[in-house]
Amino acid sequence: METKPSQTAPMTAIVRVAIIVVTLALFLGSTLNVMTGQRDLAVLFALATPLGISAWGFARGGHNEAALVLLCTVLTVVATLVLILNPRGVHEVAITAYGGIILTGALLLSRRSFCLLLALTLIAASTAFFIDLFGLSGRRIGMATSWTQYAEFLVITGVFAALGRFSAEKLMGSLGDVHRATVGDPVTGLLNRPGFLGQGTGRLKLVTDGKTSVLVLADLDKFRRVNMVIGHRAGDGVLKETARRLAEVAAGHLLGRVGDDEFAVLAHGLANDVECEAFARRIHSALQFEYSGVSVRSSVGFARSPRDANGLEALLLAAEGSLLQAKDHEHDADRFAAPADRI
Repeated sequence: METKPSQTAPMTAIVRVAIIVVTLALFLGSTLNVMTGQRDLAVLFALATPLGISAWGFARGGHNEAALVLLCTVLTVVATLVLILNPRGVHEVAITAYGGIILTGALLLSRRSFCLLLALTLIAASTAFFIDLFGLSGRRIGMATSWTQYAEFLVITGVFAALGRFSAEKLMGSLGDVHRATVGDPVTGLLNRPGFLGQGTGRLKLVTDGKTSVLVLADLDKFRRVNMVIGHRAGDGVLKETARRLAEVAAGHLLGRVGDDEFAVLAHGLANDVECEAFARRIHSALQFEYSGVSVRSSVGFARSPRDANGLEALLLAAEGSLLQAKDHEHDADRFAAPADRI
């Protein structure tokens, strides 16, 4: 169940700018090292450039945190190898490079991802320091690194990590609430309509394997009457139970509450139209249940990509048409319609 989407306009802009800046920096680093005769470093920067570009794919799909983690990991590895191969050995660049990486992670990543990045950075930096301390680096000029410098590095890095994360935690205490209110449904914990459309658009762009995607829309029949019979608090319970059932039957797919009594599921990787209809029917079956003595029933329609429509907005319109067909079966026990029903 998707409850904590990472795609927001400001975050997406930050991630994409970071990817562009880092990629350009890696390319320029390769060019400058070629001009100065540092072939090993030039090759290193050249190999790292495509890895920086690959983070763009995560950002396009709405996985901003994954894009940042990949970008920071690439920079950590590059910084470590540069310090090992550099003729000056480990010097002030270490504090600048690692401090910047850690500060970026502290401000933008989740707590778990930041802790993993911090551990990786400290291990990589310590490796570079130890190699230089024991005379195994590419140092040819300058004084050897001392244990005092390593201790200073740890202190400065710790300050970056502590201050950056403390600031992020304090800020995200309020910004996180705003973010959840913007893209999340407070009753069910699912994505709301803007959140669902934002993530769904990104996911559809990444589907290039030739398989079918399906958008399923489910509408709770006569939900206003249910609210009147059991009360609004219990009505919220019906919505939560609906979300729970959707999470069970469509685990791993994109879920959202896109209307007062309307839910959406976007699934990828289905082999053919038969699997799409079977998937939609499983959702329909799951949303026929009893709650507080009231029979909850739903109407379900769906649309397939690319057969019925391309793009999320068009797919949503096609699924809405299918759902209307299902709701027209007012006196039928099975309020379910496939797009083919409209032909």
